[in-house]
Amino acid sequence: METPLTRFATVDEVMSNEFMAINKAMDEISVRYMLADHSDVNAERYPWSQGLLNTPAFYASRLWEYPFSIISADLKPAMKAADIGCGMTAFTVYLKEVAGCDVTGVDPDLFDSGIKYKAHGVSREFVERTGLKIVLGDMDELPLETDSQDRVFCISVMEHVPPDVRRRGMQEIARVLKPGGRAVLTVDMSMWFELNRPLDLVWDSGLAMAGAVDLRWPTRRFGMFSESRKPADVLGLTLTKDEHVVETEYRTNGHAIESVPGYKVPALIPVPNATDRPLWWRVARRAYHAVR
Repeated sequence: METPLTRFATVDEVMSNEFMAINKAMDEISVRYMLADHSDVNAERYPWSQGLLNTPAFYASRLWEYPFSIISADLKPAMKAADIGCGMTAFTVYLKEVAGCDVTGVDPDLFDSGIKYKAHGVSREFVERTGLKIVLGDMDELPLETDSQDRVFCISVMEHVPPDVRRRGMQEIARVLKPGGRAVLTVDMSMWFELNRPLDLVWDSGLAMAGAVDLRWPTRRFGMFSESRKPADVLGLTLTKDEHVVETEYRTNGHAIESVPGYKVPALIPVPNATDRPLWWRVARRAYHAVR
């Protein structure tokens, strides 16, 4: 049976030989470059991860997210790859040193030296030590050329940005991806409150799902949010940019109709600005989310 390229994370898969081999390399990179240590939050959120990583330990949900992304991408040496919202992590280094990709990291925060909270942002010192190519930029306006990347990665970023940035960011990922390329994303999920709407991400990108898809919740929860002790899960998505073309108007006999690539359709649909909503609507929505 074909392994779905869009599926939820499970601890059993983390413990598989294939995933553990990749994680061993990630662990070695984290230690060699003395990256941010997540040992404290790992103990709170992913108790099953204890003993799997050395110190400094990367965030334990990545024990599934990193191997899932590497395997689902079907990487080949010299591929051009972009890591969106990369931060200072072993993942970008792995793409360069182990996978042999021509990788570009994109992050909105570049600073001189040191480590910010939990690997947020990228220091110029880290760039110099690793030889990585990191560019300053936001996901809703990527500083990358159209159709330039064989693979685009976005690891656990979408739940941290506003909906309008998320929508535009998905369109930007589709823009920079080469036809036939793959975009691999991971997103946090919860059964008890809404962090992401995965199918909206697909819709906003205009990309197609690659391979088999399994959106069923797994039996066991993957981790927890330490602040609320509520269960947390992770979903991985693998998307592709195909050659699908869409006519923009109703066709009548004898009339030529403009066509656009399918991935561009979401950008044609107007989205109202939140500030254009009536005041009563905005107040009611804020109250609704406060109660939730």
